[in-house]
Amino acid sequence: MKLTEPVLNKAQLLKVAGITSTTFNNWCLRGHIPLAQLGCEKVSLTRYKYTFLTAAYCALLSYFRGNKRKIYLRMLKSFVCGVANDGYYNDNATIAIANSGKGPDCGIFDNYGAALDMRNLDVIYVDAGKILNKALELHKQHEVSNKSANKKVGSTL
Repeated sequence: MKLTEPVLNKAQLLKVAGITSTTFNNWCLRGHIPLAQLGCEKVSLTRYKYTFLTAAYCALLSYFRGNKRKIYLRMLKSFVCGVANDGYYNDNATIAIANSGKGPDCGIFDNYGAALDMRNLDVIYVDAGKILNKALELHKQHEVSNKSANKKVGSTL
């Protein structure tokens, strides 16, 4: 699957995911991001090559704003690691997080309509399928830009 190809450096990952370096380092230190399961490759002792799936995972993780994120992390890891293993995801997958993104009650649903069954007014709905589609689109753009850069470098030699 193209989303699990390690092609991003840390700066590119942070830009794609829309998070700060401090937040990312904090999540890595606490073990919130399963780098090996998401296809990241260790380049040296302190550097990694990251995947677009890792960027999507970080973007999805950023929607949870509460302190008790055990359930959310477990659900998110099983969903995204399933995508990494199978290569399949639902384009309409929706994550619902109670209490405006702070509550421990959360779930992943096949579509937005099924997520509305939580029947709570202060629920955040995250379009996980759309975020994964955007990551796939960005990966395709990255490949095209690398191919054109390689052609330019090859023609100048």
